[in-house]
Amino acid sequence: MKSVNWSILAPGIIAHKMAEAMVKTKEKEKAKINLYAIGSRNVERAKEFAEKYGFEKYYGSYKELLSDPKVDAVYIANPHAFHFDSIMECLEAGKHVLCEKPAVCNMGQLNKVIEKAKEKKLFFMEAMWTAFNPCIKRIKKVISEGKIGELKHIQSFFNLRIPFDKKHRLWAPELAGGALLDLGIYNIFYSMIINNYEPIIKHSSNVRLVNDIDAWNSVNLTFKNGVTTHFESSCDMPNESKSHDAVIYGTKGYISSKNFFFQTKAEVHVYKGEGGNDNDLVEVIEEPFDVNGFEYQLIEASECILNGKTESEVHSYQRSIDLCQIMDQLRNDWGFKYPFEK
Repeated sequence: MKSVNWSILAPGIIAHKMAEAMVKTKEKEKAKINLYAIGSRNVERAKEFAEKYGFEKYYGSYKELLSDPKVDAVYIANPHAFHFDSIMECLEAGKHVLCEKPAVCNMGQLNKVIEKAKEKKLFFMEAMWTAFNPCIKRIKKVISEGKIGELKHIQSFFNLRIPFDKKHRLWAPELAGGALLDLGIYNIFYSMIINNYEPIIKHSSNVRLVNDIDAWNSVNLTFKNGVTTHFESSCDMPNESKSHDAVIYGTKGYISSKNFFFQTKAEVHVYKGEGGNDNDLVEVIEEPFDVNGFEYQLIEASECILNGKTESEVHSYQRSIDLCQIMDQLRNDWGFKYPFEK
């Protein structure tokens, strides 16, 4: 295989981001990719999307897309309640898979997906774009150099205010709605990345359930090395700052970030005295995306496929497992399951 024939399943809002990354990445020749096909349940929608971005083919059903022998890999972009079925259908059809986060809704589904990918000897990766974020890599380097001292705590907030509508995917239990799987997943994974994927050994949390989903949650996690994290995610109240912020605290200072889940900038502060109330801004980290941030996971997946790998070393099966397990534990604590889990 000299290039990967990429297709997109479900050309919705998030798929436009990936298509843009595919177009620009192909132009820059950072990965050998080909924009091959679009699959939608609406053929006119598929045609419009394909023509906009220059895909070679379009199909009015997922079955037709997966029946095309020239499709090498599929980026799955439908709502996460449908990810499991879509992933399994792609793998059964012999297609490599990059699936938008969360890859699935629970560990039972994830175990089956990984088992199937191994059985078929096909590449599978959860599309967790923050795992490849250049700014976060720089932040980790600053921490490793000791500029803020010993890492102690990570705090983050991802709050949205979505008007209540039972048909909206965040408010619908049948669509695996709620703040945790859609928003809080970023908070958890951010702390995991910053703390070098240390095992989580303790957790505590509070939740406010509305319409049988978590409209708001507040979570504390403790890692094996003693570092802690606190986060909040919600779909019924906004952030006061009008952004989604994170602060990484060390013994000598802290790093602050706006919109941490797609960040391109961070500020490094060092305490002036023992009290910590006064500090100096000692460094501004700026790492703009080459395209829109989606390109890095696309490049990783493409290179893995071209090199015959079935798993990414950057965002491995185990990373997805660790992430899924803590979300399962939290939902178990809160006592709620989605209708398709009962």
